[in-house]
Amino acid sequence: VPLTDEKLDLVRNFNLLVEANFKTQHEVRFYAGKLNKSPKTLANVFALLKIPSPSTLIQKRILLEAKRLLNYTDKSAKEITYQLGFISPAHFSRFFKRHSGDNISTYRNHVVQS
Repeated sequence: VPLTDEKLDLVRNFNLLVEANFKTQHEVRFYAGKLNKSPKTLANVFALLKIPSPSTLIQKRILLEAKRLLNYTDKSAKEITYQLGFISPAHFSRFFKRHSGDNISTYRNHVVQS
């Protein structure tokens, strides 16, 4: 399958949308809708291009920002929870643990010591 400009533009535009909206929009269907595609179409194009799935990219961007806020600010986990659009600290805590392998306090303590 040829790499078309259309497919590459789709990925580029998806990434721009994620960058602009990841703090409030965590669902692939939001981004798919903005791009006038179905979530399945997005997933298929990403798979075809052998890049991580749309949901994986959204999660990675949220995690990157969470780590940045934990590393470089004095914000509490609760403040970060709401800044990143999670409905509760418990939800954010589970997300962080699942995607980073650490719980928030362990991560923060490890960063402070290093």
